[in-house]
This record gives sequence, structure tokens and C-alpha cells, in this order.
Amino acid sequence: MELETLEAFAEALTAKFALPGSASPEDQLKPLVADLFKVTGSKYHLTVETRTETHLSDHKVRPDIAIYVGGLICGYVELKAPGLGANAPKLTGEHNKKQWEKLKGLPNLIYTDGREWALYRTGERPVEQPIVKLDGDPTKVGRTAATKGNSEDLGRLFRDFLGWQPIVPHTPSGLARYLAPLSRFLRSEVESALDQSGSAVELLANEWRQFFFPAADNARFADAYAQTVTYAMLLARLSGAAKLEPAEAAKTLDKNNGLLARTLELLGQKAARDELAVGFEMLQRSLEALNPHDFLKSKPDLWLYFYEDFLAAYDPKLRKDYGVYYTPRQVVEFQVRLASELLEKRFGKKLGFADDGVVFLDPAVGTGTYPVAAVKHGLEKVRARSGSGAVPARARQMAENMHGFEVLVGPYAVAHLRLTQALEGAMNDAKAAEDPEEKLAKRLNIYLADTLESPNKAPPGGLDLTHKALTQEHEAARKVKQGGDILVCLGNPPYDRQQIDPDDTTTQRKGGWVRFGDQIKGGAKIDAQGERAIFKDFTDPATKAGSGVHLKNLYNDYVYFWRWALWRLFEKQDCGGIITFITASSFLGGPAFVGMREYMRREFDELYIINLGGDLLGTRKTPNVFNIQTPVAIALGVRAKERNIDSPATVKYLRVEAEDRKGKLDILDGLGDISSLPWEDVSDGWMDPFYPRSDVSYFLWPELTDIFPWQHSGAQFKRVWPIGENKDVLEKRWNEFRHSTAEKRKKLFKETRDRKIQKKYDSFSGSSLGPLVDIASGDPAPSVERYCYRSFDRHYAFIDNRLGDYLRPPLVNARGDKNLFFAALMTKMLGVGAAIVATSDLPDLDVFCGRGGKDVIPLYRDASGSEPNVTGGLLTTIGEVYGTTPSPEDLAAYVYATLGGQSYSRRFWNELETPGPRVPLTKDSATFAEAASLGRKLIWLHTYAERFRGTGRGDEIVPGTSKVIKGVSDNPASYPDAYTYDPVTQEITVGDGRFGPVTAKVWEFEVSGLKVVQSWLGYRMKKRAGKKSSPLDDIRPERWTARMSDELLELLWVLEATLAMEPELENVLDKVVAGTCFTAAELPTPHADERKAPGSVSTAGGLLELMGVDDDIDEGDEEDEDA
Repeated sequence: MELETLEAFAEALTAKFALPGSASPEDQLKPLVADLFKVTGSKYHLTVETRTETHLSDHKVRPDIAIYVGGLICGYVELKAPGLGANAPKLTGEHNKKQWEKLKGLPNLIYTDGREWALYRTGERPVEQPIVKLDGDPTKVGRTAATKGNSEDLGRLFRDFLGWQPIVPHTPSGLARYLAPLSRFLRSEVESALDQSGSAVELLANEWRQFFFPAADNARFADAYAQTVTYAMLLARLSGAAKLEPAEAAKTLDKNNGLLARTLELLGQKAARDELAVGFEMLQRSLEALNPHDFLKSKPDLWLYFYEDFLAAYDPKLRKDYGVYYTPRQVVEFQVRLASELLEKRFGKKLGFADDGVVFLDPAVGTGTYPVAAVKHGLEKVRARSGSGAVPARARQMAENMHGFEVLVGPYAVAHLRLTQALEGAMNDAKAAEDPEEKLAKRLNIYLADTLESPNKAPPGGLDLTHKALTQEHEAARKVKQGGDILVCLGNPPYDRQQIDPDDTTTQRKGGWVRFGDQIKGGAKIDAQGERAIFKDFTDPATKAGSGVHLKNLYNDYVYFWRWALWRLFEKQDCGGIITFITASSFLGGPAFVGMREYMRREFDELYIINLGGDLLGTRKTPNVFNIQTPVAIALGVRAKERNIDSPATVKYLRVEAEDRKGKLDILDGLGDISSLPWEDVSDGWMDPFYPRSDVSYFLWPELTDIFPWQHSGAQFKRVWPIGENKDVLEKRWNEFRHSTAEKRKKLFKETRDRKIQKKYDSFSGSSLGPLVDIASGDPAPSVERYCYRSFDRHYAFIDNRLGDYLRPPLVNARGDKNLFFAALMTKMLGVGAAIVATSDLPDLDVFCGRGGKDVIPLYRDASGSEPNVTGGLLTTIGEVYGTTPSPEDLAAYVYATLGGQSYSRRFWNELETPGPRVPLTKDSATFAEAASLGRKLIWLHTYAERFRGTGRGDEIVPGTSKVIKGVSDNPASYPDAYTYDPVTQEITVGDGRFGPVTAKVWEFEVSGLKVVQSWLGYRMKKRAGKKSSPLDDIRPERWTARMSDELLELLWVLEATLAMEPELENVLDKVVAGTCFTAAELPTPHADERKAPGSVSTAGGLLELMGVDDDIDEGDEEDEDA
């Protein structure tokens, strides 16, 4: 840049800012900065044009000046008031920060305040382009602000900016990451345009909702707009479009995808495009620079993770919400291989997926991974059997026979691309160079449609061309749902359990037609109108079997897809078929899924389960083949034409175990045909879990809840601050709360759906409690009582119904000197350690091991201990065998001895894959008495001498070997912020204090993944383990007290004594199992009323079950997680 040019700019700037006027500083800069680019461009022999922008809304997402070079968009300039500078990431103020978050997605952007100039490429400054700052202030000192050095530095920056060309990566993964910020910026422009009432984009959104997706709110429409335009343009470019003006791109798309063509025309209307010019033009320019040849020559496999990579960069949260975690190649090929084998063996289809009449469907096709694998596997069979010359005809036939549904336009577009590549590549693979290339004659049967939408819903008529394209797409998909024989349904459907508040009337419930049937808006209540929902075939049997309370876990996307697939293959046709899905594995043994398991056993002849594990949150952590924390399993079911629904399917089970993800995938790659796999037999009870049969009588024994029928969820505050390590902490938190203003009190409280500070709530006795907002500064604190927060970990808590969402009044009112509470994992797999723990205090929801559900079992149903929580007639029945009737305490002690030691979970490790521990109840009276004696001592220990006192069991825990070697300082400045364990010295260091000797077994003592000592210490450090819920959580103990050291010693002594009892506990369990035990069939069955909480009336249960929403049993929303 010539010095004279820069001096003239500075001189004009000084004159401009010397004039009086009301224009904003940025508006005063605009014309002069725009002229500077034009003049400088001409010096470089470039034709530079500028367009100054009008901000769309208060969000001001659009940069001030658009720069065009040779008629093509080149980049953007964002102006700031003089003095603010150009270091965009460092600018202060909410507006500047929000603006930068949006603008940093642009690939060529300059920030300037007239004096400072900075170039940014997708949020980063090029290393060779530092911020340029003029020596003087050009708004005040005129031409003297510029120096020769300034002009040279700014000239380099301008040349770099004006010479920008899109450099598009040459790999699918690189392209995905390149497109993500451009698409995200376009989305932000759409969001801003929607804020303007009457804007073209708002009118377009209303049209989109009317004809396309009625449930799309502004955020969903903005996302749909950005992704649809991105992928439509991408597919048009890869299909040969040189220019991506919507009309031109649509002409190219029309050849194979009329729907995308019409949609791009609709979204790219000029009025809307003008409002979105910045994002639209930059995206268009970038994609026009893409070389189609570089991508089309790449293998279809390279596109496997394209959309996942795109979403991870575009919006990681959205990726999680969509469940976009694509299936590893080894998993897909394994499923395809086994399905192909069944096609040959059960249906005589020697060519597998490529054989005549093999119509196959992926109902959640994503980017086409399963159909691509089916094509490759089928055509390889053709090539091996008939030669390469037979491939083209079979490829065309496979194109006709494959179908797929997808609701997201991004994966839908990529699926079309990948499958076209795979099919046409195979058709031309063996051709000579001089032979013309073959192309598919028709578009693929991959539809942008919702699998779960009603198959009976006819599209509206009288639509224009644009909307007809979508309705034709939906109609084509509907015909696939309604008729025609489909032999294989395969894929990886989404899995997500939707959790919605019961009073939420705006969020759309998932499940569609499968869950709700054909409903009429404004008609009769849901269960009385239209066709009966097919999902009831899963829910009704569960309710009748007593599992209705668990049904919320059934309302999961993958379960809807399973029900749909069973309906489509076995109820809409009679040719038989194969279904293979990989999904979450909760259906294998979960109590909510008993109806689903029964239905699968009725519909299939054979069912193969391949359990891949992968639970990274539960009690048995294993590597996952996906980048998720939910355990998964493959299910492969086959049915012939005729099916006897009164004879259960033969179910086989295989577990794949390895040290890491790669090991599991390598195993799948190496597995042979079905007959050679090491299957285990599964029991044939209609509702039994899909786990291997046990060699012992375990599954004949009564479940724990068959003996103690009332089980309940522990207390759940939904906030952490009402729970504390000692009373002093709670008193200080309460003082802070009650002395705060009403506005601050709301923030401190952490309001939820079920607890508001303005509302009144009943006390546990039934009287009314005043709103928390009305509490005066002098009002006394609520009752503070002992609270069992985790196994062996006693905290304190405010037992006040206003402070906790679900404090479980039945449990609160059942507390008494005789009562105690057992906790066990009733609906999840048990891990290492005891299968049951006891406490005399009110237990937390997650008391057992940091995660929980309906896991608490009181010994008595009342505080006085006069109404035992024991199945009616059970004590009498076993007493007739023993010769004397045991007391409820005897029975509780016996059960605790058998399940409360370490040996139970070791012995029945495989059986405990099925949730809900079972009790080996001996028929030998002497063995019962021996176990009960041990159990009394164990309960006494675990309740810290609060229960089952007797001979040798006083009112205090007997000191063990661990002692305080060096006391923890009580100086507040030295409060412990860390703890360690030295296995050599067998000492625990807490801050500057030491405790020992502590054996490694005590230090590692665990309850299904909860390391008891480490968890106890973690909650008492300066920075408490777990999540925060309120500023009140920051009020922590000021100093480590002598009482805290005593409590740590008591915990260590309890665990020492527990481990010392283990040989006796294991010996008595051996005796029990070696002898004869009662079967469940020999004992009384609990009545429905016995399973209900005292005084409970079933009112809302049916409605909550129907809606699939969480009631007060909130397993999925843990208020705290152990580190």
C-alpha cells in the first residue's frame, strides 16, 4: 500500500470525525474504509467492489462491509468504534463476545477500528499477519498518523485478504470440518433474520412448518435451513454443477434428487437469500471451489464418518441430541454377514442381499452405511459365483430392492452420494477403458421421511411444485411402509430415552404412530381414538406382570424402531424375514422390557443376541465399540413364513469381551458363520431375560422384592446444599439463605419444576408449610437429621418438604427406632462387593453406589415396627419347615448375611447380569439360624451400632486397628484439599494428617464401583466431589474437627470388621447353596397392595405411564456423581 493512500485515508478520517453528527462511529468509518479497499485493490490491478450491510437485528450478526473481488465474494470487514482495537477475541462486553462467537466462523475477516487492523481466518490470526497499528490516531492527527512502516505492514495484510481463495480440503473428513463453521454461521444469520417480524426468512419458516415439519421451532428451522442448503449445494457440486446459484444447482440435482432440488429452490429464494447474504455467499463460494473429481474418486468408505465429523465441529451438543455416532465397519459387516448367511440357509438365497426378491430396508439409514455394506457383500458373492460380467445387472437390481428412511437432510444427502458411488463403481469396475460408463437410470429409494410417522397418513393435495416434491417423497415412503415384501430390516436405530416433565405441554413426545396410533387432534383422549397403538403390545404385558413402575425406561427411540420393524415384517406380510439391529442393551434384562421380550419370543423362530457390553457409567465398566457410554448389543432374529406364536423362539447368546474397543472389533471381524460361534442357551420363559441359563438354581429362587415387597426410591433433593457433612455447615447455609433478598433467594435455592420458593407445601404430617420466600431472618432452621448419602457415609440434611423435590414421605414417616432400610440395585447390574447395604437413616436416591432408582427396601411399613414389610404368609410358610416361625428381624438378618458379604456377587457374577438379586432361602433351620446370627452382627456394624444391639453388640462400634497417627490441623487455612494412600506404609494422608494402618483391602473396599473410603473423603475435601447446584454449596466446613477424624476412624473400623467377617459369611453362603433352598413357587406371592407404599393410591400412574414421562422415580437425573 502506498504511503500517500494511507495518509489520505487518515486525513479524511480526521475530517469526518471532526464534524458534528449523530451517526455511530462505525457508520462514520464505513464509506472511508470501503473506499480504501477499492483504491488499494486498483493498485493491485483488482476490481474490488464493496457492499455495506444493514444489521438484521440487535444481535448484529452481519459484518459491516462485504468485499467482492472480480465479482466474487472475497471476505468481510467488521468495524469497531475508534479506540476499541482489532483484537477480536479480547474485546470486552457481552455484545462483542457474542458477535465474535458468530463471526469467527468466517474464513476471511478483518476487524478494524480505523487505527488497528487484524486479519482472521476461521477464528485464528495467520502467524505471518500480526495486528497492524498505525503510529498515531487517524481520527485526530490526520496524515501524521501513518508512517512508511505502517503502509508496508497494512499493504501486506490487504494483499493477503484480497488474494484469498477458498482452499477446500481434499478428503471427506477435512471437508466436513471445513464446512461446519460456514454452515454454523449461516445458521446464526437465519436465527437473527427470524427475530425480524415480517422478514422473508420468517415467512419462509412459516411456509416450512405448514408443509414440511410442523413441530420445527425457530432453532430447528435455522438448523434445518443451514444444513439443507449446505448439503444440497455439496451434492449439486459433486454431481457436476459449476455454479451453485440455487436455480442452477437445482437443475443438476433434478437428475437424481428432485426433492433436494425443489427444497434448495425454496430455501434459496432471492428475498430470503438477500437477508442471509453473508453466510449464503461465502458457503456458495467455498463449495464452488471444490474439485468434484478429487472426491468422487475416493472410496465410499471414506465418507463413513463424514456427517459425524461435520456435526462434531458444527454443534457437538446437537450431535449428541441426534445420536449421530456411526456404526464401526466391523459391526456393520458382521451384521450383514450373518443376515446374508440366514438368507441363504433359511430362504435359499445363495447370493444373499444380491439375490432375486431380496428387498431390504434400513429404517434409520443415516449416511447409508448398512446398505453400502450389503451392496459390497452381495456383489462380491455375485462376482465369485458368476463372474464380473454379472455384476452390473445385479447392482441395478439391488438399487431397486434397497430402501431407507432418514429424517436428517445431511445424512440423507451423503447416503445418496455413497450408495451411488458404490453401485456405479461396481457396475463399471470391470469395464475396459474405452467402454462407456454405466449410470443408474433412476434415483435411489432412500427417502427423507420419518419411519415412525403414520403409514396411514395421506399427503395433502393441491400443492405447488416445490411442496409436491416433499409430499411425493413422503408418499413413496408411505407405500414402502404399507406394502410389498421386505425380507431384511437392518441398521442402527437411534437410542434416546426422552425425559419430559408431566406438565410440559409443548414438547413433542417421541414415538409417533408406533406409540400413539392414528390420533385426531382435539378428539377423544389418547387411548380412546384411532387405531390402537402397536406399542401397547410392549407396555400392556409389562403392566400386567407388575413392571409398570419401570415402564418409563421403555420409552426409548430404539424400542419404537424395534416395534415398528416387527410390525412391518411380520404383521404387514407373511413371507417371513430377518431383523438385525444394534441398539442399547437395556432390553436384554431390564424389568421394563418384559413385554418386549415376550413379543420377540412370539414373533421370531430364532433370535441371536451378541452382547458387546460397553457400560462406562455402570457397575461393570467395559470398553464400548461406539464413542458412547451406553452398553450395546446386536440382535439378529429370523422367522419363516409360518410361525407358531405359542412356542417361544430359540434364543442364543454370545458375549464379546476384550480389553479395548479395537479388541472387540477385531473379534467381530474374525467371527465365522452362525453355526461355528460359541453360543450359550437362553431360558425360554416368555418374559425371561436374554441372558444365558444358569447351571445353578439361582433363577428359581425368590427375588429380594418377593420377600420384602415394598420397594421405594430414596430421597432426592434435586439440589445439593440441603445436605452437609455436619450440622454447622447446614446452619451457615440456612443463615445465608434466610438473610438474602427474595431475588437472590431464588438463585440460592435452585428452583426446579417441583419446588418453587413462592409455593406452599405440606409437611410430612400433613400441615401446610409457608413459602420459602416469606421466611423471616429470625425464623428457625428446618429440622436437621442424619441422612445416609452413600453406602456407609452418613451426612446430615434438612428434612423439610419445601427443600427437596422428592423426599419420599412414606420413607420419612416410616423411620423409627426399630426400622431400618436396605438398599440394593434393583434395576441395574450389580458390580463388585455387597449386593445389599443397610442404614438406619433416611437414604438418598443414589445411596447404594452413586446411581439409583427404586432401590430402597424398609424392614417395616411403619415407624412403630408393628407392620413388617414381608410378604403375607411367608414367615409362616418357612416357619412350618423350620419348626418355629422366624421374626421379621430374623429374616432380615438372614438375607443380609447371604447378600451383604463380598462372596455373593462373586459366586453369582454371571447371574447378576439380570438385575434384581435373588435370595437363596435355606430349608435347613440350623443354617438359617447361623446365617441370621451373622447377619445381626453385620447389620449392627453397617448401621454404626444403631440397630440390632445385643450380646457383644453395644451402642458403639468397637475400635479397630486404624488410629490417628498425626492429627489433621484445625487451622482453617490448612483445611484438606487432597488425600492420598500409601500402600507401603498403609497410611492415608488427609491434608497434613495421617491415619493408619489401613490395609489395601479397606482402602479399595467397594460397593458396585463406589470406593467407600475414597468417596467419603472426596465429599469432605475443600472442593467437594460431585456437582454443584447453588452458590450455597460453596459454604464448606471451615476447619477439620476432631469429630470428623472420629467419623473417619469409625468408617475404617466398620470396614475392617466387615472384611474380618468375610470367611464366616462365605462359609455360610456355601452351606446355603449346597443345601436345599425354597423356590419362588413354594413361597407366597406378594399382593399388589403389599408392593405399594403405605397409604398410597394409584392415581396418576396410568397417565404418567401413557405419556412416558418421569414421575418422582428419577433414575436418570442424578444430583451428584462420585468422582
